[in-house]
Formats: sequence, C-alpha cells, structure tokens
Amino acid sequence: MLNLIKPEKETIYMKIIRVLLAMCFLVVPLVFFTDLTANPFFVQNTLLYVLLALIYGTLAFRFLRLKDIDFTKTFFDLAFFVYVIACVVGWLSAVSSAPQALRQTMFYGMLNYGTLLVIVALGAYVISKNVVFSGVIESKTNYILMFLAWGGLWYFLPMLKTHMSSDGLFAQMFDWYALVLWVLGVYLGVRVLKKLTQENILVLIFVAVFLACCYGVLQALGLEFLWPFEINQFATKAFSTFGNPNFLSSAVVMLLPSLLVYYMRTDSKKDFIVYGLLVLVYILFLSFGVARSCWLGALCGLIMMWMFGTLRSLIWQRKGRVFLLALLAVGVGWGSVYIDGSSATRPVATRAKELALVTPSNITLNVDKDHIFQSLHQRLFMWDVSKEIFLDRPVMGSGLGNFQMAFEQNQPKTLLHYPNLRELKTITNAPHNELFFQLAQGGIVGLGLFLFMFMVLFLEVRDFAAHKKEGDKKQLLQALFCGILGMLADNMFNISLHAVVPAFIFWWMVGAEVSGVGKEERSVVITVNPVTKTVALAILGFSVAVIVWQGLWLASEYRAFVGQKEIAVKNYPAAVENLSRALKLYPANTEAGFRLGNVLLSQGKYKDSLAAFEKTISAASYYEEVYFHAALAALGTHDNKKAVHYLMDNLKLHPYNLQAYQMLSQLLDEDVIYADETALALVERGLKLFPYEPALWRVAGEIHQKLGDTEYAKNVYKRGLTVDTLDKELLSRLDALYGKSKDKPAILAQARRLQRYQEKADKFEKMSEFYQHRLRSDVENYIKEFPEDTNGPILLARILSLSGNDIKSKEVLDRLLQEHPDDLWANIALSTLYRKAEDVKNAKRCLLDALFYYPQNSAATARLKALG
Repeated sequence: MLNLIKPEKETIYMKIIRVLLAMCFLVVPLVFFTDLTANPFFVQNTLLYVLLALIYGTLAFRFLRLKDIDFTKTFFDLAFFVYVIACVVGWLSAVSSAPQALRQTMFYGMLNYGTLLVIVALGAYVISKNVVFSGVIESKTNYILMFLAWGGLWYFLPMLKTHMSSDGLFAQMFDWYALVLWVLGVYLGVRVLKKLTQENILVLIFVAVFLACCYGVLQALGLEFLWPFEINQFATKAFSTFGNPNFLSSAVVMLLPSLLVYYMRTDSKKDFIVYGLLVLVYILFLSFGVARSCWLGALCGLIMMWMFGTLRSLIWQRKGRVFLLALLAVGVGWGSVYIDGSSATRPVATRAKELALVTPSNITLNVDKDHIFQSLHQRLFMWDVSKEIFLDRPVMGSGLGNFQMAFEQNQPKTLLHYPNLRELKTITNAPHNELFFQLAQGGIVGLGLFLFMFMVLFLEVRDFAAHKKEGDKKQLLQALFCGILGMLADNMFNISLHAVVPAFIFWWMVGAEVSGVGKEERSVVITVNPVTKTVALAILGFSVAVIVWQGLWLASEYRAFVGQKEIAVKNYPAAVENLSRALKLYPANTEAGFRLGNVLLSQGKYKDSLAAFEKTISAASYYEEVYFHAALAALGTHDNKKAVHYLMDNLKLHPYNLQAYQMLSQLLDEDVIYADETALALVERGLKLFPYEPALWRVAGEIHQKLGDTEYAKNVYKRGLTVDTLDKELLSRLDALYGKSKDKPAILAQARRLQRYQEKADKFEKMSEFYQHRLRSDVENYIKEFPEDTNGPILLARILSLSGNDIKSKEVLDRLLQEHPDDLWANIALSTLYRKAEDVKNAKRCLLDALFYYPQNSAATARLKALG
C-alpha cells in the first residue's frame, strides 16, 4: 500500500500521507510545553490522535475515489487482531455485568484509555506493516545536521513569540514564528521521507528524539530557554518535550540498538561523528532522566544485540569504535551533573545509591512505615491490587480501559490488609508492570494472547536470523527487535506503553519488524462493493468523530486550566464560568467538575455544587474525593440521605478517611433511620481502624442506644473504654447503662482507678514528695496489673516528666511506641517531651506519626500548627 520507493508512483493521497507521517514523527514528539493545559503532554496526545484520524480518513477517501486499495497480509495479523478483538469482547463482557451506575464511567474509560489500543496501537501497526524496507541504509546525516540547526532556531521563540489579541484556544496556540519553524521542519521531514521506507522513517524518529534529548540535557544543565524552569513538575529530572522523563527515556530505549547499527555500519567519518553524537546524547538523557527501569530496558536491548550472531560479528568488526563509544558513554553517563540552580548532583550516582535501600527483607508489603522505599513499595502495592482485580474477573479481566476504575475499587482490600501502606494510596491507569496490567485488564485470555503475540514475533525473528543472508536489512531488523524487547523489559517497571507517543513508536516498530522479517508479503487487494464501501464510509465517519472528540477534549482542558489559574488569583466568578464551559464541552473532564464543585461549595452554592459533583461522579465513579465533597454539598442542601450515601461511597474507596467516619457517625446519630446494616458495618470498621479516637466510640454507642440495642451499646462503650481508660465520658456512659446492676464489667473499676491517678497527676506540683513518689508507685503497680493498657505507661511518663525525669519519661514512651506505633496519645505525649526540650524537629516527627495513623486529628493538627 505504501511502497513508494519510486517517487513517480506517488499520488496526491500518498503525498498527504507523507506529510501527515512527517508530522507524526517530527511535530508530535517536539511539541514543546504549552501553558494551555495542566497536563504538559495533552496537546501532544491530541495532535497524534488527530493526525492518525486524518491518515485513516485519507485512506478511506482514496479507496472511495480510486475504487481499490491493497494491504499487506503478514504472519502477525491473526495474533494481533485476535488480541484486539478479545480486548473489545472483554470490555463488552465487563459492561454487561456491571451495575447501571458504573456503565457511563466504563464508557468514558474506554474513550479515554481504551482508544490507545484501538486508535494508536492499531493505527501504528497497520500503517507501519505496509511501509517497506528498502534493504539499504542511506546516509541522511546532512538532514540530521539541518535539523540540528532547525532546533537551534527555537532558541529565539521566547523573543519573537506573538499571540492574537483574543483569549480563545486557537489564539493562544497560534504564533507566526513557530508556524514558520513548523512548516520548515515538516518540509525537511517530507524531504527525508521522499522515499517512504522504514529506514528513512527511522532516521526521522532518530532526529525527533535526538532534539528532544538535546532540550532535556540543556534543562538538566540549567539552560531552560523555552519555558520558565518552574514548569518542571519532576524536580531533579530533565523532562524535555515528552512531558515526562520516563516517556522520552523509553523512546531512547527503543531506538538505541538501531542507532548503534547505523553508527557501526557507516564508513563515512561525518556519519561516524554524527551518529556517535546522537548515541552520546541519548545516553546523556538516560542519565538525566533517572528512570532506572529505562536503564534496565536499555541494558536488556544491548545484551540482546550480543545474542544475535549477525550483530555480534558487526560489533567485533567495529570493536575499536564500539569501545571508544562505550568509554565515552560511561564517561558522560556517570559524570553527568544536574544543576537545579542552587546545587549540582550526579543523577546516576544518586539513583544507584537508592538501590541500597532494597534488601531481601523489605521486598514485601508487610513493611514498617519508616522503611517504605517509595519506588519499590508503590510498585509492589499496585501489583498486589492488580492481583485482586484479576481474582475478581479471572477469565476476561476488568475490560479494556477499565483498569483505573477497577484499581480504585480493589485498592481498599490491599490497604486494609497492609495498614502501613495507607499513604501509598494512588490513582493510576497502569500498574508499572505490563504483565500485571494485561492480567488485570484482560484476564487469563488477555495475558495469554498478549504473550502469544510476541512469542509469534520472536519465533519469526529467530527463523529470519537463521535463514536470511547478511546485510543492512537483517542487522537493522534484529536491532529493531532488540529495541522492542528493551521496551517490554522497561515496562516491567514502567507505564510508557500506556502513554500515547511512546506507545505509537513502539507499535510502529512492531509493524516495521513484522513487515521486514515476514516471508514474502502477500498483498490483499480490496475493491469497492456495497460492504467495503460501507466500511470505508464508517472509517471516514469514525475519523471525523475522533477529530471532533479530540477538539472538544482539548478545548475543555484549555478552559479547565484557565479556570484553575483564575482560582489561583481568587477570581471565582471567572473560574466558575471557565470550569462550567469545560464541563459542558466534555462531561468526562473530572478535574474540571471537581474544581467547579469546590468553588461553588466555597461560595455556599450548595445545590449547584452538588450538581457539579454528581455529574463528575457519573463519569468517574472511582474518584473517592468527589464523593466526600458531594457529601459536604448535600449537607449544605440539608439532604442528609444523600450525604450519608456519598460518605458511604467514599469510605468504600478510601477506608482510612477519618473525617468521613466522623461525619457519617454524626449523621447516623442525628437520623438513625439511615443506620442500615451497611452503614453500621462502616462505623464498626472505623472503630477498628481508629481505636484511639474516643469520639467515634461515643457516637457509635449513641447510635445503638437510639436503635434500641442497649446490649450492643454497652459492648461498644466497654471496648472503647478498654482502649482509652482515661476517657471520662465513656466511663460515665457505660456506668449509666449498667446503673445499679451488680454485674458490672471489671473495666469500670479499672478505668476509675486510672482516672483517679490522672486527677492526682493534675495536682502533682502541689503534692509533697512522699505522695508524688506514692503516686508513681501506684501507677507502676497498675501497669504490672494491667500491662495491656497503654494509658498506664503514658500516665507514668507524664508523672516522670513532672518530677523532672524527662529521660526516663522518654524511655517509657519509646518502649510503648515500639510495641504500639499507632498509639495516638503516646505520640502526642512524646511530642510534648521533645517540645519541652526545644527539639522541634523530633516534636514534629512525632506529630506526623500521629497524623499518619489519625489524619485530621484535631489535637495533633493543632500542636503541629503551633510548632510552625
């Protein structure tokens, strides 16, 4: 279909496709950061979707005009298309069995994430497998040097940039100088693709990624020239034009083996220097990107190069230049220095040292909170949740595009099982492991077909390597395969296969590999008939729909970002207007809906706020924060029924939201009519998760009293008093329920005894030394008699501190916290000791420990605020 080695065969449709492909491989990766959306690579993603839709549409229009079209049929097609169909069937299966309330969310999940497979992966593969290999690596270094000069012209953009006077999206995007540069760049790209071959397309990708890496390296050296350095959301990482350092690093991983083949095969000194420069800049960016998974992927790709005899012999043949390049690469990699304006750090050394935090003993989810290594345990956490998703639907999985929703629904299981991981709670559309992703989203069927696809490709590459003659094509195809394997290895710890641009490059390379290593490709000619014409018209309509959809989405994101900036300057009326427009343009813009609801909530417009939250919930039923704020809005409208409902939904997704437990308990206490079995079960869970929060025990007891379940109310008060024997309110309520009964629980006498000691401690300074010593002895005896009561040691520590023995007091509290690190009052007491010693750092640490287990606790929050 796209065999255009001879330019005279080219038609107007193929000229259009060449321009569109040049834009896909050049403009999309190099669309520099904009201030149009909060997401730095949103414009990039939208542009790629539109370009692919235009290619689809052009091919469909060509077919309708010329009455025929031919496609290349390959060995990989069956495995690939069966996988795609299985993913779609899995989504339909998940939707058919899902509650009605979740189906709109699942639709938008497919639209937002499932289309990555249907549009990007499918489009890249189908187009790529129809582009031929010429079998000859041509020198294109003149074009590479011209592109380097073209990249340098962007330095003047901030000085020459202009905007139209309007504040609309197009006016903000349009700039004359940038337009001239893009036209010039696309012209050069089309010249590179004058012969539309895989080798030439590969050169264009080399160039785009090289320029992106150059920009990233300059950023790392503190030489940002396009945008303010504050736009960097990744701290000490160079991010460049891909918006995320891991995404560009993954592109480098895929291209590095092929680029090395170009470097090793050339006999030209100029080519030798240019391709060597590209390799070194790639390595330098890998160092500054500090993505360890990409380092692993690159290493895997390079090792695989050695496994192929053809490439191994090429390496031996060029061992001198390979050794020189390896030496330089090690030098630039290990010697790279990141400059953040105040200091200079060596990124490779820093990231390598962090690996020392990984030991066999902490490769587990059952880890102490102080020994959590974010990079490791966040992944282990996500993998465990993915396992839970798979166990829910083991055959077909959660369905295409539904991973994020399924992740949020299953995340509480892992959080409840491993409470120390509560701060690892996250929202993600992929688990940083492609195998777990395929297993969770596609089940056994999806994972099996995914592995089968690449097994088919591997076997064909092996057969190709064994039987084909030596030459440019064989070496390049083997290198491409090494890049594909490197990307897959990278994505055992990364998510770049679920980012639009890296995914496009990956599936393009898969299509190129299939096209090159397959046996003589068979061309399937499709002619016009009623069925094919209908399909072509459907594709044309689909292309138009994609363009309209992406246009609305981009306009919505633009309006949402404008609204976000208006909120920052407290211009709330303008913020409401822009956020409302954003939500109207694209109802699944959940961030816009959430922010709009919060602005209206702060203005006291509860009814409008609730409507905005409910619209957001329908499009993103997994967004637990929206449920909580919707409950606040419902309370403002005095709709307690909805408030209870949304609080319960929030707690199902966020089991450690103490504030939600408190609000739910209060509402059930006010209107016990809503205290059904599910609500009471959530209240009970709150008591177990936050046992040192006495207010929860009090309200829970009141609820059961109002329900007429006096015996259970007694049980609740008794359990609460057992945890907090110093709480006078719990003691009086439990005592009142038993009244004059002779069968009173022993905890009443125990609590009265300790509270009596507490009252004496309040008067400690007025007591004589004899009685002070006696009080201490009494408390010590109490501790021996009731060693399970943590309030005894806390009271003892207080008495020791009052007597001037802060060292002994600290020892008592430290010993208690070793056994009960979640004891709220012990942490607060230890913080008081540190504050007394003017050790503000450790005082804050203790309060943060308390807030880790009891977020929003008023006592700990107030003390932390007082420390500044």
